[in-house]
Amino acid sequence: MRVRVRQIVVSFVAAVATVVALSACGPRAHIDAAGPSKNSDATESATFVAVIDGDTIETSAGTVRLIGIDTPERSECGHGHASAVISGVLAPGDTVTLVLPAGQNDQDRHGRLIRYVKTPSGVDLGMLQLESGNAVARYDSRDGYPAHPREEDYHAAQQATVGADGSVITVGCHAAAFAPPAADGWWEQYSSCAKLKRNDVGHPVGPFSRDDPAQAEIYEWFAIRTGNGGDGDGDGLACE
Repeated sequence: MRVRVRQIVVSFVAAVATVVALSACGPRAHIDAAGPSKNSDATESATFVAVIDGDTIETSAGTVRLIGIDTPERSECGHGHASAVISGVLAPGDTVTLVLPAGQNDQDRHGRLIRYVKTPSGVDLGMLQLESGNAVARYDSRDGYPAHPREEDYHAAQQATVGADGSVITVGCHAAAFAPPAADGWWEQYSSCAKLKRNDVGHPVGPFSRDDPAQAEIYEWFAIRTGNGGDGDGDGLACE
């Protein structure tokens, strides 16, 4: 009889231990699996630090390249305006929301984070640039990159165009880019030194000196009037 009671007690203790062990493992297994999923968007908050250009910003989380858009490069017409649009809706210290859609690459080949960026008031920076005519929809499934959820909307909102050389021609720069050659000022058909240097009609590509009376007007055009800082180092020579 004592042996039988002992067996019952041992069995009862073992059963209780099993229940406790299972109870402990259940919730822990659930918590361990609750990290970011490849099948869902990853969202985080970060602090806005500075504008790098129209499609790239610096944040406390790192450098962020906006998903699915492209704006003019530093030497191209419209670069300054595209950058200013971001400065108009974000100030250093503002909290932005970074969203990595499911299936997107986390970083580009330069190590920049690839994200949608939303301002504190809910403005999508990528859509803002497209609707403002400062960007084209690019680097998505139509170019061989991963598709993103806002791809169709981005293409529908695009107002800027792509030049024959692949450059982004913003709405504001469109007239300058396609203006007919001026009779007395051939240089005025070029909206930046970079575009001038790509000409194939024999126009001189610089540099142009502000101290040479024959070149002073050309210097003024590229250094001041295009808005693209053709004399970036201030040495009196434009389009070096």
